[in-house]
Amino acid sequence: MKSIIKNVILTLVLLIFMLNINIVINSTKEATLLFLNKIFISIFPFIILCDILIYFDYHIFLKRIFGKFLSKIFNIDSSCSIIFILSLLTSSPANSIYIKSMLDKKQIDIETANKILNFTYFPSISFTIGTIGILMYKSFKFGLFLWLFCLLNNILIGIFMRKENTTTFNIIDERKINFFEVLKKSFIKGIKTSITILGNLIIFTIILNIINKYFTFNKVFYSIFSGFIELTSGITYVNKLNISLIYKFILTFFILSFNSLSVIFQSLSILSNYKINIKKTLIVKLMFSLILSILMILIKDWLSLIIL
Repeated sequence: MKSIIKNVILTLVLLIFMLNINIVINSTKEATLLFLNKIFISIFPFIILCDILIYFDYHIFLKRIFGKFLSKIFNIDSSCSIIFILSLLTSSPANSIYIKSMLDKKQIDIETANKILNFTYFPSISFTIGTIGILMYKSFKFGLFLWLFCLLNNILIGIFMRKENTTTFNIIDERKINFFEVLKKSFIKGIKTSITILGNLIIFTIILNIINKYFTFNKVFYSIFSGFIELTSGITYVNKLNISLIYKFILTFFILSFNSLSVIFQSLSILSNYKINIKKTLIVKLMFSLILSILMILIKDWLSLIIL
């Protein structure tokens, strides 16, 4: 029976794709351009940079500077501070790249990886402040406070999950590997990771555009739904809504803090060799995004005085 249901579903998916071949092609182009213009240029260099930093023991430096402080806040081993700091400075799904790097080197275990993954989904600083704040809303403050609230959201998630135990590992010196060998492996890793991210982005863009063709939604609901599926699309739709600026801020924050299924599944693809608790990640991120968004609505008058 299960086999029959599975084959029926797969046949329906095949028919939907065939009947909407133009949407599939255009969505692939759209996703590829988005990937090349905004994702690849920020992800690929940091994959290489991460391996270079670890090769030159930068994670040990970060551990000495921020390790104890972050360890007390989040109840994580101080060596994990590199994941939080670099994720903060870059953007998702770079957090999963750093986590995978430490998992591969057996510097953290899978329980620690699952824990840290949940509170290191940061939006790109340049995208949040530059693209959203300055380009979309003509306001540096708008983008800055968006990013700061996303930072607060992650800190709260980390504190919420601090009771979960983590394992301490000794950092292994891998200087036996030649530096140029590290670079070569980083290039290959970067290409493989980038292709995985692109594949996820294409699939979610196709799904979103097909849904948009066959179903009509309330514009506000569709903006949230779009952001739930694919971050950039949702934020663009929110910008076009005919609602007050403070509600645009709150909706944009909700989408950014949740980070979209597309980004989360990009992370899962990067960490596909490890057992990642996707259900917990989705529940925790959705819960905190909703709680903070509701709190913002309750204090929207005060909030608008500071942000707008």
